[in-house]
Amino acid sequence: MSSNKSSTTSRRGFVKGAMGVVAAVPVAAVLRGRDALAEGDLPKVTEDDPQAVALGYKHSAADTAAPEGQNCANCQLYSGGDAEWGPCAIFPGKAVSAKGWCVTWAQRAG
Repeated sequence: MSSNKSSTTSRRGFVKGAMGVVAAVPVAAVLRGRDALAEGDLPKVTEDDPQAVALGYKHSAADTAAPEGQNCANCQLYSGGDAEWGPCAIFPGKAVSAKGWCVTWAQRAG
């Protein structure tokens, strides 16, 4: 019985640790994007970038199936402020168009 209890405890500890790592990844990506913007201009993601293609990213939301009013500028993953191009947590180290859109769009809080 003690073997079963330690197995359950180990599993629980693993799951808790894994959840912490998963939660930290988006935060780190956003912070890394902000740091890169402060250091200078980021290279712009291209529409033919494999990740952009997989996520349906386009420089203009009008060229996508985006619901009316959705674009990178009002997505919580975009950290470019009022800039025309800025960092996105989905494309670390690259800038996306504020007028763009992809399937990972999530309403910015506030």
